[in-house]
Order: sequence, then structure tokens, then C-alpha cells
Amino acid sequence: MSSYKLTNFLPKKISFNQLLPDLTAGIVAGTFVVIYSISYAALIFADQLSPSISAGLGLLLFNGIIINVVLASFSSYPAALATPQKTTAAVLALVASTIATTMPTATPETKFLTIVAVIILNSVLSGLFFIGLGWFKLGGLIRFIPYPVIGGFLAGSGVLLVQGAIRMLTGITPDLAKLPKLFQAAPLTQWVLGLGFAILVLFMTKRFRHFLVLPGVIAGAIALFYIVLALSGTSVAQASSQGLFLGPFPEGGGLFNLVTIPALHQANWSLVFSQIPSLAAIWLIDGIGLLMNASGIELTVSKDMDLNHELKVVGLGTVASGLAGGIGGFHSMSQSVLVHRLGGTSRLVGWVGAGICAIVLLAGASVLSFFPKLIVGGLLLYLGLEYLYDWLYLAWFRLSRADYLIVVLIVLVIAATGYLQGIGVGLMAATLLFVINYSRLSVTKRVASGTYYHSNVLRTSEEATILREEGERIYILELQGLIFFGTANKLLNQVRDRINHSTHQPLKFVVLDFRLVSGLDASAAISFAKLKQVTQQKQIHLLFTNLSLEAMQRLKQGGCLAQSDRLCHIFPDLDRGIEWCERQILEANPLHQQESAASLANHLEASFSSAEQIARLMTYLKPRSLEEGEYLFRQGDPFDGLYFVGLGQVSVVLELGEGQSKRLRTYTMGNTIGEMGLYRQAPRTASVVADKPSEVYFLSTKAFEQMETEEPMLAASFHRFIVNLLAERLSHREEELKHLLQ
Repeated sequence: MSSYKLTNFLPKKISFNQLLPDLTAGIVAGTFVVIYSISYAALIFADQLSPSISAGLGLLLFNGIIINVVLASFSSYPAALATPQKTTAAVLALVASTIATTMPTATPETKFLTIVAVIILNSVLSGLFFIGLGWFKLGGLIRFIPYPVIGGFLAGSGVLLVQGAIRMLTGITPDLAKLPKLFQAAPLTQWVLGLGFAILVLFMTKRFRHFLVLPGVIAGAIALFYIVLALSGTSVAQASSQGLFLGPFPEGGGLFNLVTIPALHQANWSLVFSQIPSLAAIWLIDGIGLLMNASGIELTVSKDMDLNHELKVVGLGTVASGLAGGIGGFHSMSQSVLVHRLGGTSRLVGWVGAGICAIVLLAGASVLSFFPKLIVGGLLLYLGLEYLYDWLYLAWFRLSRADYLIVVLIVLVIAATGYLQGIGVGLMAATLLFVINYSRLSVTKRVASGTYYHSNVLRTSEEATILREEGERIYILELQGLIFFGTANKLLNQVRDRINHSTHQPLKFVVLDFRLVSGLDASAAISFAKLKQVTQQKQIHLLFTNLSLEAMQRLKQGGCLAQSDRLCHIFPDLDRGIEWCERQILEANPLHQQESAASLANHLEASFSSAEQIARLMTYLKPRSLEEGEYLFRQGDPFDGLYFVGLGQVSVVLELGEGQSKRLRTYTMGNTIGEMGLYRQAPRTASVVADKPSEVYFLSTKAFEQMETEEPMLAASFHRFIVNLLAERLSHREEELKHLLQ
């Protein structure tokens, strides 16, 4: 709200050509706000509360004035129009009926004021809820409510609207005990005609998408009603006495009477506060409806809206209307789209809409007493049927069968016991369905073995051969998502099946990578403890990599991690874990032990034609010793030659800044470093550091050029050696990539 100045209260300068579309759109949309207000007032203040319908209608009309003035003044979309919401009206009608039944001996005025107190409390709290969501930019969190639960609530609201409409038309509450009364001649005629009108409106609005369909059908129905009265010879007075019009209304004067202060003093507040759990569901559903409507308006009018700002605007309007006894409201997508199609573009539209509500409010009974009750009841039935059509018919084709059953379950529970119970049952069913569906998902993103998946340590061809032959002893699982008791048990069975697989090499290492794990449930630690028991029985090493602090704590609490455990290990990343496994395999292999004792010259024998060539090559190399942690060169240094690793181990690290670095490759005996730079002469792209005391041999650029001049045959053999080395590395990479894509 702070980003909007006082000048936003004033519409921008409007040309004469734009004035007429804005006035027309405001009048048409404002008329619909009046019609909806009449319908919802008749719904809320029915049966025992019918003597208060005049005052209740005044509250609804004044509510329409406030919410449209606030929205028109502050919304990020100038031509937005607000209406009271049918979900709010449906729930408030149920609450009003419950309160009226709970206070059988109270006076009609006390019942009315108690209902008003409920409306005030609901509007103020829901308005503050919206403001809080917008203030802390939390509007998007509402979207996490399960979709079937929203659909079930809306379908249940449709049931409440249908029940309320029938009660308003016939004066009979539609329950099993009173069902036979609804089929008596007089009430049957009333609700069947209303139902016929509702079905007609539903058909026309679904069949024809023109914005004038709904106002045309309503105007035509009112005209037809008066034509039938004329043809039957029934006067307006007779029709009124037969209950065919709204009312009765008090004689003379306006409809509005501010009852906030009396309501605060005379309401039964213990009964009012007991309704808060029922009202809370309205806030969530209205918040979702607000965001959905605003998003729909954005798409229709091709204009971005600040959703968190809209929440604050609606919250302000709802609180203001609530202090006057109004039920609040927010952006009506249908009416805002209607305004857009009529050419309305300025804030004047909402102001004119509020003015229409004010005119009807001041004119009072003289206008509304000629409005057919059949049309009001039919509109309520239409609104209820629209919800049922969308969520019990169309949802059959849009939702999975499990989600659809949740919608039906909520509707049945709402119809049988209450909407709050329906939402509770729906949330439990949706949670259970989520757990079942999620447990069916594989918690492993990728499964690999050491045959194809290697660490970033660049091995000699002999070492690579050993690791390929022994690679199936390493079982690698990259985990993902939330791990809880269902998925963790599935993981346990997966590892157990691999351990017991008779056609593969016996496992020696199981590596679990947690880099993509979003969370670890406490109950999942039990499955990991069982996994530890299974691996220890077979003397298999269990490695955990990329563990978060939370996951590590969970596993420690479950007894999976212990410092003295020789078969359970933790590594900072998957690369380090795989390197450790490879080192264990190589150190246990006799061929590798013999190779480790060999010199650099021995490693080069297979790549050069004779020992004499190797001896001559060694004369061009300059030895250099490195201590652990000593840098061979730094990232960005100019290229001055390549290196052979004679003894020890060095790593290539990428400097990321702020003291951070990432290991790219590790080189052991017999490998070369910087061979690409020998041809490109580019600056060093990474740093090289000794992992332990090492010895390297340096072939400077100058020495290489000297070799090419003095011994061209040796230089040719060296070029061939580099080409074969690069080809072998590329082949290994292609093999790894092919395996990952399978």
C-alpha cells in the first residue's frame, strides 16, 4: 500500500470517448454487485432470520460500496471490480442457520445481532489474514493446499448454495426429515421453477461465452415473470402477498442502518467465538480464490498485477467493510472481464459500480420489493449448480480417480455433517494419498557401479583396467527428494536385492549420495539402521556422501553413524567417496602393488618404441619435488610447459573465489598435466596442488621446441603419445556418458 500515492484515489484524465465505456461498464457491473448482494442476503438471512432480511440486505449493499471504493482506489489494475463471494455467503448462511437454531428462545433482534457479530469477526480476521499474507509476501503459500481439497470445498459450497436456495424459495430446510414436504404442490412448483431457471442460466453461460448472456437471461426472465403475471390476471400486490417478491421490507426510508455498536454489545459472544474454526476455512479458500481470480484477470487483460499488493488491498477493504457489518469480497474475474470487454479501463468503473449500490441502498424497499424471489433463488441455484458442474462433472475428466474420490468424499461429508468436517476428512485423505503416491516413487535418481562411474582421479591404463574388472564391487545410488519410512524401506529392499544377486560380483562397497535429498524423516533412520545391519553382516562398507547437517543428525540418532565403525564412512562428496573405494580395490590388487613400485620410465614403455627413446626423453625433463599442500602452479599463470607425475598424487582445483575451490581432477603416477596448453599456449585455467609428498617432471615449452629441432623422431613419438592419451581419456568419458544415458 505504501507504494501508492494519494493521487491514486483520483482517476487519470479521461477523454470523452473513454467516459461512456467506463460509465456503461460501471453501471452494468454495479448492477450485478446489487443482484449478488440481494441473493446472498436472502441466503444468509432466511427462515428464522427472515424478519431481518431488510437490514441484512442493507449491510450487503453497503459492503459492495466499501469493497469497490477500496479496490478501485488502490488495485494495481484500475478497472478491477469486487463482489461478495458465494463461498463466503454459503458458509455464513450455514453458520447463521446454526446460530439461529442454537438460540431458540432469543429475540429475532438478538439473533440478528449475533449473526452480524459473526460477520464482523469473520471479515476483520480474514482481512487481517490477507494483509499479513501480503505484507510478508506469503501469498504463494496458499497454493500448497491440495487441489482436490479445494475442489471438494467448492463442490461442498455448491451443495450449501443449493440447500440455501431451496430453503429461501420454499421456506423448508432440505433434509431427509423434511424431504416429503418439498414434493407438495406449492413448494414443488417454487423450487422446480427456480431449478429450471438455474439450469437455463447454466446452459446458456456454458454454451455461449458472450459477456451479455447472463445479464440478457436475467433481464429476459424478469420480463417473462411480469408477462406471466399480466396474462394470469395477478396483480403485483397479490403476487407480493403470495410471497413471489422479495420482502416484506419496512415502509419508507433506506435499507442501511449501522448496527456495529449494538452488535458488539448485545451479541452472544461465546456463541460467536465458537464459530472461529468454521470461519477459518473461508480465509484459506478466499485467499486461493483471490489469487486465482487475479491471475485470471492478468491473463485476460494482458496486464501484470502485484498479487501480494492485491492481498493487502483486499484485506483493507474487507476490514473496512467488516467494521460496518459487511461480509467483504474481492476481485470478480467474470465481472472484471465483463468490464474489460465493455471497454472500461479506469478507476471510474469501480466507483460507478459502488454508486449503483449506493443508489439501491438509498432507494430501499421501493426498488427491491419488485424483484422476483424466483429470480434470486434461481441465481443461487445457478451458482451452486455451477460449482457442482465444475467439480462433480468436469472434474471426472480432469482429475485422477483417486483425486476425484476425495472431492466426492468431501461433498458427502459436508452434506451429512458439516463443511469443516468435510475439509478435515479431505485433508487427511489427500495426505494419505500423497504418502501412498510418493512412496511409489523411486528415491534413487541414478544407480551405477564402479565399472562405469569413476572418481575424478585420472588413473593409468593399468589401474583403469583393474577398476573396470572389479567395478561391480562398488554399488552407487544417487538419492533424491524426501526420504521417509515408505521410500527408505524401498531403498533397503533395493540394496538387499543387489547384495543377494548371484550373477554379479560380490559387493564390497555401497555408496549412498544425498546431494539431491531435500529431507530425511526421523522414521527413515530405522530403515538406514537396518541397511547398516545388512551390510555389516556381509562385511560390506557403507558410505554416506553429501550429507546435510540435519540428515547427519538424523542418522546419528538412529544409530547409523559412529566414529568407531570401520565399515561405515562419511565423505563430503560423491567424488571423494568413490575415490576411497577405488583406492581400496587398487591397494588390494597384487598387480597394482607391483605397478606402484615402478618408475616413470617403466610407465612410459608402452607408449614409446624403445627404452632408448624414453631415456632421451628423460633428458629433456626437469624433476621437481612437492610437499603436501604445495601448489605446482596457480590458476591464471602463463603456460610454460607440461608435467609428468612421477610419484605421489596431485589435484587440479578450480578457484571459485572467496576461498572456495572445487576439485576437477586428480592425477597419479604416469599421468601428464597441461598437455592441451602445449598446443594452445593459453594461461592456466585451474590450479594444481599436491595431495601428498610428490615428485613431478617438467617439460618446458623451450625444452619441447628444442626436442622438435634436435630429435624430430622423438618429438613425433611424443606427439603420438599425447594424441593416444587424449583419445583414451575421451573414450572413457564417452563410455561413462553412454552408461548414464541408458
